[in-house]
Amino acid sequence: MAKSRIGPFALEAPLSAGGASGQVFRGIHLEQKKLAAVRVFPIPMGMTPESRQAYASQLEQLKQLRHPSIVRCYGGGFDTRKAYLAYQLVDGESLQSILERRQRLPWETAFEHSQQLAEGLQYAHQMGWVHGRLKPDKILVASDGTVKMNDWRRKAISSMLDQGSLDLNTQLFAAPEVLNGSEADEKSDLYSIGALMFYMLSGHPPFQAAQADQLRKLVLETQPPDIAGLVMDCPVWLAAIVKQLLSKEPSQRPYSATALQLAFKEAQRRQSEGVGVLQHATAGFSPLQLQADRAEAEKVLGLKKKRRKSSSDTPFFERTWVLLLGLAAAVAAIVWFLMPLSENTLRRRSEALLPPQSEEWQDWNEARDAYLQQLLDRFPEGTHREWAASQVAWVDARESERRLQREHRLNRSTSWNDAERQYWSGWEYEQFGDLMSAWDRYRAVKAIYAQKMEVAPIVYLADEGIQRIRDKGRTRSQLKEFVTSKLNQADQAYQQARVLAAREIWESIVELYSGNQELAPEVAVAEERLSELKNR
Repeated sequence: MAKSRIGPFALEAPLSAGGASGQVFRGIHLEQKKLAAVRVFPIPMGMTPESRQAYASQLEQLKQLRHPSIVRCYGGGFDTRKAYLAYQLVDGESLQSILERRQRLPWETAFEHSQQLAEGLQYAHQMGWVHGRLKPDKILVASDGTVKMNDWRRKAISSMLDQGSLDLNTQLFAAPEVLNGSEADEKSDLYSIGALMFYMLSGHPPFQAAQADQLRKLVLETQPPDIAGLVMDCPVWLAAIVKQLLSKEPSQRPYSATALQLAFKEAQRRQSEGVGVLQHATAGFSPLQLQADRAEAEKVLGLKKKRRKSSSDTPFFERTWVLLLGLAAAVAAIVWFLMPLSENTLRRRSEALLPPQSEEWQDWNEARDAYLQQLLDRFPEGTHREWAASQVAWVDARESERRLQREHRLNRSTSWNDAERQYWSGWEYEQFGDLMSAWDRYRAVKAIYAQKMEVAPIVYLADEGIQRIRDKGRTRSQLKEFVTSKLNQADQAYQQARVLAAREIWESIVELYSGNQELAPEVAVAEERLSELKNR
């Protein structure tokens, strides 16, 4: 096909068939020369400037989702009568196409895929995101085995892509409460993981029907089949997890994606121990439940009757004094392994979980909670105390930073204290490019709250902001010139039909400088532009 273009992307070969939600193409960014999967779809009729702004805002939020098990979104925009979303181009195929080709997956592969999905869900849920429509064609399996969830969105983006209610294929993996009209939440995502596990293990969804009303009745009223009864090599502990995930009542499912990961880790431990009598008993069969005598039970277990031994027949290694020596050695080994870690070992294990070795915030939290805090508590005068304290402060600051960003996205900033509000104001000035005002806000946080331990992470963030702009700050005399240049930039964007970009600048000027008398003329210009835009 001949190349076409949308936004900054040249579109090459199609990666999917066209549909109501658009079509996906292989694209290349013309300036950056980077490949992407570009989804192109029509702009809905009657789209208002407000809905365009909401769409752009949610795109910015979506770009912050960064996890190995989530397909990254690079952004999107509008081009004449079309809109587009650009995603990470994954070298692999969808779970749907894999299962169509292979029918079902070995339980080991299904288990590994499910672990990665749970890790991705844990991250997304903690960032305030719910997927709500997980199904096999939304799961991509990269060539290196990494499993990635695709098509994350919120209301404004969904309204651009969806045409009506959930299709039948989506309903096959939707939770009962979602089919009953409730909003998708974390628990409904967990149900979808259970349905995907059932599909990977058996080759078909838990429930199947040709019509939506028939499917809804089955999902709401019928218990799913026991996967261990359908798949002979499926371990019973894995079947138990699937059964819990597919519970009708959300409260009976795992408490969270984190709890699901813990269940998976316990399952791995059991699997490493091998299949034994206990596992058969859990599956509903135990030789100890047979209606027969002890001899028959021993036969099923593969045991032989033991003859009674006289003391003279007792082997050397079964004599009392030998057993006592063995017991003493075992106790000594346990004491050795349970000895507290040394100060140097605690530091080494911490460093393995901190940058540059790891860029994952889960690892940073583990370093703080498992090793750094222990180092500080046990070695208050140790040689690594200052280093450990600085690392704890850094991890605490990163955690506060993620929390503020998440709460801002969810419009929960009304609960912030004054230090948090001051810091966030400085951060917004910095993002806008007004480094002088950002400097003032950061300095105010540091001066007022430096001695208050309850907001120490916020003070740390403010200090980081000061360091970032120390060598590139503007003088106050340059502020008026800076804001004027921003107004010119907005006017140019408007003339180029980039209305959203222009509006964002005008709104930022009004929001940031409304109380600044020196910039009153510039604020008035921005307000006038916004009023004209509203009355178009």
